[in-house]
Amino acid sequence: MKVLMVISQFYPIVGGAEKQAQLLAQTLVEKGIQVKVVTGWWRFGTHRKEIINGVKIFRNFSFWGMFGIKGLRPLGMLAYMITLGLYLLIHKKEYDLIHVHQALYPAFVSVWIGKRVLKKPVIVKTASSGMTSDIKQLEKYPLGKYQLRYLIKTMGCLVSNSKVGGDDFKDIGFPKSKIIFIPNGVDIPIEKKTFFGEVKLVMAVARLSIEKGIDVLLRAWAKVSVLYPTIKLVIAGQGSLESSLKKLCQDLGLTDSVKFVGSISNLNEYFRNTDLFVLPSRMEGLSNALLEAMSYGLPCIATNVGGNSELLGGENIVIPTGKFTMAKHGPLVNPDDPKGLSEAILYLMRNHEEREEMGRKSREFIRENYSIDSVVDRYIALYQSMLNMKA
Repeated sequence: MKVLMVISQFYPIVGGAEKQAQLLAQTLVEKGIQVKVVTGWWRFGTHRKEIINGVKIFRNFSFWGMFGIKGLRPLGMLAYMITLGLYLLIHKKEYDLIHVHQALYPAFVSVWIGKRVLKKPVIVKTASSGMTSDIKQLEKYPLGKYQLRYLIKTMGCLVSNSKVGGDDFKDIGFPKSKIIFIPNGVDIPIEKKTFFGEVKLVMAVARLSIEKGIDVLLRAWAKVSVLYPTIKLVIAGQGSLESSLKKLCQDLGLTDSVKFVGSISNLNEYFRNTDLFVLPSRMEGLSNALLEAMSYGLPCIATNVGGNSELLGGENIVIPTGKFTMAKHGPLVNPDDPKGLSEAILYLMRNHEEREEMGRKSREFIRENYSIDSVVDRYIALYQSMLNMKA
């Protein structure tokens, strides 16, 4: 079985979708599946061809993102779409099916050329929901609404990593029968959280952008730090709001208790010293950071959006403003609610037995339902099913 993975950006550009694509590709290769990743050549100086952990990578020309010049990037995207289409045609004998990560413009090209022209199975995976969903993003691109209508009409299979992400597509007319739920996967670490005594370190891992709600966390932390001035908050991630968030931190008088550590490739060392994990997103797909924290056995707090409620086990609940609800695997709070978030943090800080139980249950839940091995097995079964239908 030869799988061609298509994703607009890939390593060394690292985000949630890119991280999942890389982990999935590597694990498929370990299980004997031939995988090649075709992506965009966005950065001058990156290798056109390379192999990373057994995964072959090819980058299609895209004018290197038009050198980062604002207003010209769409030309780079157009070049990428053309070179991607040519690649699919020229190398058609080198793959059996196409797996596209994100229902964006590469999905349009892949479905048009791969499914319509070459008659090959094409699987499209959508990764987010709400205002940052693939639907909303694609509509912003030139001719994006036309591409979206074409995908809705032509896609044979849509994989969603969260139920709410699948519902977004169902709501705009894509058949429910063609939506398959396969979550993101995570490597289950050998190490796990073992000490649940006094809370000394709280951590958040997120892109520093508006949808991740780090500003809300800082406002909640202002309430926590007044009562517990020695406790530290570590924020890992980079993004366009970094300077404004640091300014907010200063304005709130939090510079002594909050530390921004930038993007961290391996979180295990931080998780080893962390007592509590917080994800304050305004919108979310299925968070890799939350998966990783739960797999380590950390007690976690998250907002009641996207896949967060699925992971913490509190779907279809209503939370009063300024409050939190204790779900199966941790507290859920409303987005944009600093008071509710601070109350949840303070509650878990003061209840170490509950923190320990939640950490243990979280790790068991992730190991049973979200391990990368089980996720890859589901993809292999889907690939085989698609190939059998073609035959």
